[in-house]
Amino acid sequence: MHMPTRRIFTALALAVALAAQADAPPAPVPSVEDGQVVVFKDVKWSPLKIPEGAPITPGIMVSRVAGDGQTGPSLAYAKYPPGYVFPAHTHSFAEYTVSISGTTHFTMNGKTYTLTSGSYVVIPPKTVHSVTCAAGAECVTLIRRAGATDYQWVK
Repeated sequence: MHMPTRRIFTALALAVALAAQADAPPAPVPSVEDGQVVVFKDVKWSPLKIPEGAPITPGIMVSRVAGDGQTGPSLAYAKYPPGYVFPAHTHSFAEYTVSISGTTHFTMNGKTYTLTSGSYVVIPPKTVHSVTCAAGAECVTLIRRAGATDYQWVK
């Protein structure tokens, strides 16, 4: 095969492979029970999709690790900008949260707890809670939900 022909063939093969990859369905997200390893520095962030009518201001970034929070249990990272306040709400299922970085103030049933890196909180179903990221640094948490993520906002 002549050098120009080989280059054209290689370019065409690469183009076909890339097109096939682009048309491929996204890889399935593992369930919360599947074995996996997540390297934090490789986490891909995207803005939180704010439910219609929710009293949430933009700014939270999320990275889904496992499960589909719309239909069942899920595990995800959440990143809050400094000073961000996530308003009071409840869920139908328990929530388990680990503070990865920053200083996060969790208020449950009127009592505030200050969480720093490595701290852990369990929020039982139907427990009123809110989250505030302290000023000075962003806050990152890892959140495991026992069922579908539903919000009942508290006024």
